[in-house]
Amino acid sequence: ASADQVSQLSAVTNGGTSITWPADNITSYTFTIPSKLAPGDYLVRIEHIALHGASTFGGAQFYISCAQIHVFGSGTSSPTSLVSIPGVYTGNEPGILINIYWPIPTTYTQPGPAVWS
Repeated sequence: ASADQVSQLSAVTNGGTSITWPADNITSYTFTIPSKLAPGDYLVRIEHIALHGASTFGGAQFYISCAQIHVFGSGTSSPTSLVSIPGVYTGNEPGILINIYWPIPTTYTQPGPAVWS
């Protein structure tokens, strides 16, 4: 399957003093599908990556949910920077192979394709 990203909720860092996770303790997340998206059937993939063990290769834990949706409207565009699933990650990306404890990361690079808007 091919995929693109329409929304993300990423870690927040402040130069190495702290790193916070806006997704902590939330039970729902609302996002808007771009109105320019052409009508049709799509698969929405929700991905949560637990990084508490990510300081070693294979330590990140992926929690995935998917939903089939039908988009209605008058949009005419399709995402252009598609990635393959499986295959989008190697496990060596800086947002997947990372020690979040020490030293505290000064930045965080969200893995995956750029957000399509």
